[in-house]
Amino acid sequence: MLTGICGLVSCANTGRISGGSKDINPPVLDTLLSSPDKQTNFNPRQLVFFFNEFVEVRDPAKQILVSPPLTYIPSVKSRGKKVVFTLDEKEVLRDNATYTINFGEAIVDFHEGNKLHNFNYVFSTGDYLDSLSISGKIYNAKTGDPEQNMIVVLYDISEDSIVSREKPFYFTKPDRNGNYIFKNIKSDTFKLFALKDENLNYRYDLETEMIAFHNEPIILTGRSIDSVLLRSSLPVPALKLKTKNIKNYGKATLKYNTDIKGDLPIAIQPKEILHYTEVLGDSLGIYYETPLDSFFIFAGRDTVKVLPKGKKEWMSKSRLKAVSPVHKKKIHPSDSVTIVFNYPVESLDFNQFHVSDTIGLLENVLFRSDDLHKTVIISYPWELGQMYTIELDSGTISSMYGHLNEKVKVEFSALSLGNSGSLLIHIDELDSTKTYAVHIHKDKQPLYGYTFKQVADANIELDLLEPMKYNIEIIQDDNENGVWDPGDYYNHRQPEWAFLYKGDILKINRENKVHISWKKSLEFLLESRDAGNDKISNPFENRK
Repeated sequence: MLTGICGLVSCANTGRISGGSKDINPPVLDTLLSSPDKQTNFNPRQLVFFFNEFVEVRDPAKQILVSPPLTYIPSVKSRGKKVVFTLDEKEVLRDNATYTINFGEAIVDFHEGNKLHNFNYVFSTGDYLDSLSISGKIYNAKTGDPEQNMIVVLYDISEDSIVSREKPFYFTKPDRNGNYIFKNIKSDTFKLFALKDENLNYRYDLETEMIAFHNEPIILTGRSIDSVLLRSSLPVPALKLKTKNIKNYGKATLKYNTDIKGDLPIAIQPKEILHYTEVLGDSLGIYYETPLDSFFIFAGRDTVKVLPKGKKEWMSKSRLKAVSPVHKKKIHPSDSVTIVFNYPVESLDFNQFHVSDTIGLLENVLFRSDDLHKTVIISYPWELGQMYTIELDSGTISSMYGHLNEKVKVEFSALSLGNSGSLLIHIDELDSTKTYAVHIHKDKQPLYGYTFKQVADANIELDLLEPMKYNIEIIQDDNENGVWDPGDYYNHRQPEWAFLYKGDILKINRENKVHISWKKSLEFLLESRDAGNDKISNPFENRK
């Protein structure tokens, strides 16, 4: 396979002629002057391609693919109207093999940069050209978008580990619609794999590389195969500690390479140290208060030694502050209001919080705190359209370190019928043997989550919603954990099926109805990724 070709490419230094209409056409191959295509019993050292205009070669390391792969990097040079492809002098081509050189979009005209798409050259070192093909489509399993920046590969060895050890036998690249095709391949049994090759070595050896795979072997026995679907995802890597921040007194932050899922055992030694643990995505925060000179944090297999120092200076610069996500916003009458402090609160007196409407202080307001003692949750039967204020005087509560709070004031109102709408969601043609998770997002912000088990259809009714866009994500939740899970190649587990309905802005004072057919959405996703496909109707219907 071609890697590192960029430094071997040269081009002519030509001028540009001004005037006339802009050239929008890609270069055209001159077949009479170029090396003849589809030769047999051919063992070339150099191939020459002539075009109808001046050309250059761009980004060859990413664009040009050779199947079967070469051992050494070839030279690709352009000059004027000519491109020369030269094999390394040490390269030994396989006997009785059909070779395909796919130039991708590497060849462009010199003046305007018009690309010659997927230019291929085929030859055989044996008596005949292999003529079988495998074609299909690849798209992102989470978003449904076609994948065009991956390579799709075939191995003639069935071992799972082959994808990380060796280069594949055949390569191809998807087009902008995610369609891929292998041409001129032999009869054999193949492993089908796809990779977003971040380090350009044509092996799956980075946890950050997107992959897709076919669980069963592809068997070619004289007939071509088409419509092989691949769904890509980024596998969940093994949890590894990347960085740690233990410089400032009072908090140690450990950052990992992926989100922490709750399976990370955490312990403090000595265990008597006052501490609170906070997990936010890929970060683990340990808030601590101790007079000791040192202590240890045990997180999974990692041991972190902390040397507390500089408390006096840190205390003089830090403050206990609070914010609320609903500040000066509208909320649903059934929602709670949260106030989040920047440090855990040790002395928390709910009587110090004053909640009032436009008439005066409210009674029977319910308060509670989270386990971390950083968040206060306030509940009350808020009235439609009413304005509210939550206040906390300064110096009334203290953090675990002894900070006194700054003044807190939160203003908000409850939505009213006149400035809100309702959303009625009907999902049908579900598989009653499966479990589904449905997530409602306000734009990209998670809002509500639902689980449906052993049902053929589901209904969700949401009222008093702000006039914004609401997206609906449906997941076939095979492991029943409530979230979408990517594929696991080595355990032969495909990504969970997921589809995202992107809603329009909600109409005020109306019932906004959305009907989603799960079965038809599968067909729509699988069949409508080709440009110009109008055979499948959209399964998502807005009824307003």
